[in-house]
Amino acid sequence: MTIFEGDHQPPNLPDALTTWFAKNDEVLRTRGITAELRHSPEDGRLKNSAWLTMEAGNRVAQITVWNSGEAELDFVDLGSGDNRPEHRDLKTEQELHALVGSILDWIVLGTNG
Repeated sequence: MTIFEGDHQPPNLPDALTTWFAKNDEVLRTRGITAELRHSPEDGRLKNSAWLTMEAGNRVAQITVWNSGEAELDFVDLGSGDNRPEHRDLKTEQELHALVGSILDWIVLGTNG
């Protein structure tokens, strides 16, 4: 487990999200989930990000992660019009993977999130 404190750096969450997406994109598609991964431009910024948008039925969720460990989530139910943003501070790739799992549960099953 990678934990950062003091001088330690957080894991590179944009890279971790990219790796997760590369491994799971085909599985998502076979389950009827549309997903798109995008990255901030590599223009010398100290804070790079990646964001993943996933959609199934009337539910859409987007997670944006920065190399600082910050994460922003947006859950939208297109049927009801409900929108719920959240902020998280992630310290490990495992926390990122658990969060993506919760997002998938919400999109597919209507739970968690």
